[in-house]
Amino acid sequence: MQPTQEQRAFFQENGYLIVGPVLTAEELEEARSAYDRIFVATEKPASYRNLGQKEGEEVSKGAVLQIIDMWRLDPIFEHLLHKAELLDVIEGLMGHPNIRLYHDQALYKPALHGDIVPWHQDNGYWHLEPPAAMSMWIALDDADEENGCMWVVPGSHRAGEVGHQRAGQYVAQLKADADEGLAIALPLPAGSAMIHHCRTLHMTKPNLSPRQRRAWVMHYMPADTQQNGAYMAHRPLLRGQSLV
Repeated sequence: MQPTQEQRAFFQENGYLIVGPVLTAEELEEARSAYDRIFVATEKPASYRNLGQKEGEEVSKGAVLQIIDMWRLDPIFEHLLHKAELLDVIEGLMGHPNIRLYHDQALYKPALHGDIVPWHQDNGYWHLEPPAAMSMWIALDDADEENGCMWVVPGSHRAGEVGHQRAGQYVAQLKADADEGLAIALPLPAGSAMIHHCRTLHMTKPNLSPRQRRAWVMHYMPADTQQNGAYMAHRPLLRGQSLV
């Protein structure tokens, strides 16, 4: 699944690309089953948290439920980390043969009270150097404007990093300024993906629909990426050589 020259040019210009389907019907069903099992379990993983939590709320009114490193919790997610067709796409867009996982994460917006994820750049959180990481956001349900699909500002990655600040009373979220007049929605059918650069401004709106929105994201980086001056050699190498 090597990206075409046109796809590479589109990604370089716009900072995102829609591809898919990237999962087979069997992989999609396995991922959904594992996702549901993990989220409904009484004992949650240590990384489980609600990004919709606000200061002073004992019971959050909104929910963006997150679990990091799903690949450690079920074989289907580990299998997909190493799926050659997906890594081919990332290598073709990144232009780097040595690919490491920063992390993966599930982002679940329940029906009727899924909360917002404000405008941000991923590297506003991560501070990776060089800023060459990219994410593959896979819809496990049909994602549209009603239930919380992705929105982006095309080309915003070319402006460099912007300032981020705390997003209101949200305990764990940051926000950045974005020209919403330039923003576009990116609805996706289940099993398809949106790939975006770590400096592309993006957000998701609330899910007030009667349909859930399950998404799973893999965050890739060149194998020699640093964070706060340290190499990320402890993160899984997915393709190529470590170099560090």
